[in-house]
Amino acid sequence: MSVSTETAERERTAFAAVELARNPGRPRALQVISEAFTEWTEMRGDRLFGDDRAVVGGPALLGNRWVMVIGQEKGTDAISRAVHNFGMPHPEGYRKAQRLMRTAEKFAMPVVCLVDTPAAHAGVAAEERGQAWAIAETLMTMLQLRVPVVSTVLSEGGSGGALALAVADRVLALENAVYTVAPPETCAAILYRDAGQRARAAAALRPGVDTAYEIGLVDELIPEPTPGAHAHPTVTVAALRGAIVRHLDELCTVDVDTLVQRRAARYRAAGG
Repeated sequence: MSVSTETAERERTAFAAVELARNPGRPRALQVISEAFTEWTEMRGDRLFGDDRAVVGGPALLGNRWVMVIGQEKGTDAISRAVHNFGMPHPEGYRKAQRLMRTAEKFAMPVVCLVDTPAAHAGVAAEERGQAWAIAETLMTMLQLRVPVVSTVLSEGGSGGALALAVADRVLALENAVYTVAPPETCAAILYRDAGQRARAAAALRPGVDTAYEIGLVDELIPEPTPGAHAHPTVTVAALRGAIVRHLDELCTVDVDTLVQRRAARYRAAGG
């Protein structure tokens, strides 16, 4: 096989992984909440601007434990995708997440985050309302939270938009999800001045969560039934629920000060 053929095959495989993660039939945040949790009460608004439907959250029961669940919702059809802005949060979405996290801390509830976004919204309005600042504040809020935090990458975790809900004590990921510094299209536009070279960018990014697992950014990969979570979403959600419960059981036995120190140390050492 020639070098060019090997390169083309690597690029094809890399972008195929991205397309699998983007399959519209994969479990979304609202489905996970409805099937894995009970007694969920949605809380809306950031108390500053408005309610961003790309971020959903509120207190819920996970077994017999109250938690604060916060998720990025992409939607499942044309209408719901428009309502939820394809899972791309505005600043008010991240500020809503911060409000829910602080509420969780006040009532000593663990936080469970469901990550599913290609990236934060990059429009002019989002920039005018302080997108970068909102993401940075959310990162700092998560680092300092005095309750256990578990985050799960459901399908697509892209850029700071995903990381803002993934600074956790334990990060889980469905095995066919992707977790990247930027979506392949964005990366291609920046590096090659051509979004059409997304497959080339995907190969360079190594988007599969197995890469993040290898370097310690993801703690556990949740197996998916063949051919993927889109074919058996209920089974996948059940496996995910079990993993979240198991990790929370472990984290809830750790002293709070130790928990915060370990979380900070984990991200200081990331990639080292």
